[in-house]
Amino acid sequence: MSPAKSDKSIYDGLPKKDRQALARELARIQREEERRRRRRNRIILRSSLIVVGVAALAVAGVTIYNTVRATFVGPANMLSDGILFTGDGTNTTATATVALQPGETPVAQALDVSKVLRITEYIDYASADAAKFETANGAALQSYVTPGYASIELHPVALDGDGSSNSYSTRAANAVACVANTTPDAVLAVHNALIKAQSTLPEGGLTNDALVSLVNTAGATDAKIASCITGNEFDDWVKGATDRAKANVPNSDVTALTTVPLIVMDGTAYTGALDDTTALNTFITDVFGKATGAGSTATPTPTPTP
Repeated sequence: MSPAKSDKSIYDGLPKKDRQALARELARIQREEERRRRRRNRIILRSSLIVVGVAALAVAGVTIYNTVRATFVGPANMLSDGILFTGDGTNTTATATVALQPGETPVAQALDVSKVLRITEYIDYASADAAKFETANGAALQSYVTPGYASIELHPVALDGDGSSNSYSTRAANAVACVANTTPDAVLAVHNALIKAQSTLPEGGLTNDALVSLVNTAGATDAKIASCITGNEFDDWVKGATDRAKANVPNSDVTALTTVPLIVMDGTAYTGALDDTTALNTFITDVFGKATGAGSTATPTPTPTP
């Protein structure tokens, strides 16, 4: 109801003409106040929508950032870009580490080579040469670890192929990283299964679903591993780790990774024939003797056998 009708006392004593003029003026003032009220409400509504929109964008931005950032985080237990196995006389276990964060430099594992033969392997699971070396020597070298005579550090890389996330080299290395991230002690079994599968790989290598089946059969059955493999969760890390190895090989007389497999023992790269177990035994005896100060007659026990 308008002011002119709600309070008639303001019209008392006014001529008809003035009463009409006053009523029109009061109506005009009321309309103006209504327009201002509506304008304020529109401004408040728009401001609220803007605040909500900015908040939503901020949340979305954080989510996107965290998602993108996560693709560059390395797997847990591979801070050195490799996973280290040691033995206590009874069991072989993986060394636990935090994950390598984006932009960080890998931290090389420290080990007293005067007491333990330190074996480091850079391996591409698409490489026939890598499978050749492992088939001839892998079981013997791994037999050093449980009694504590040696350690083995595996560095999965993608040196073969085009380096894309679709290449088998990358996908197989990613599978190892997925296992290391969740069930690190199962990595050696998965490594051995990948080596065994190399000789019968189909065109393009095993599919991701086949890789899931392989790691499950090898004992890595955590449900997170399957989604990690099919989602290529660590493919960016695989590329980064491969590039870092191609630029520098820590604790080695080899300055850069150029071919696979690269086998480094107590800081010295093995350059003999990949399937010559006698040559490898001689090499081990030599490098272990120098590291322990025992001369060329020293060798860890047990001695590798063909």
